[in-house]
Amino acid sequence: MDPASSQRTEEIVLLLTQHQESLFRYIFNLVTCEADARDILQETSLALCRKFDQYDSTRPFLPWAYRFAYLQVQKHREKSSRAPLMFSEDIIDMLALDMERMAPELDQRLQFLEGCLGKLNPKDKELVTNRYAMRQSAEEMMQRLSVSRRTLFRNLELLRVRLHDCVSQQLQSEGLV
Repeated sequence: MDPASSQRTEEIVLLLTQHQESLFRYIFNLVTCEADARDILQETSLALCRKFDQYDSTRPFLPWAYRFAYLQVQKHREKSSRAPLMFSEDIIDMLALDMERMAPELDQRLQFLEGCLGKLNPKDKELVTNRYAMRQSAEEMMQRLSVSRRTLFRNLELLRVRLHDCVSQQLQSEGLV
């Protein structure tokens, strides 16, 4: 592999790694099944790699990548045309445009959320992480923590409110609201 080709390969890998979460969020907002969204993300990544020689590196990567993701969602919808569709074509187009427009704000909110999670005590952070990032079931958590369903959900609700307030304060202090 020549050095220029190697450098382009590194560039696409870095861009895909950097923007994987944003691409996944974009796709997941256009389809209803997480497994489908993950499959579409893989297909999108392959398409981006195949066409990376057409990418103009003086322009932002994410809008370019969103176009590929949108096309992959459309291909998925065509393949799944026998299954009932959740959204019409017009709704998918509207959602896609909204996601592109909102992506920078969502990324900023996620950065603030990461900071707010870091401010939680280890026990609370573990509770939030197990439930939402690790997708642990309420039953597993109730058993492991020896708490009632009511207590578990009350604690999670209090933590959600604290995190929401923390993110909102950060948005206000940055003048983003």
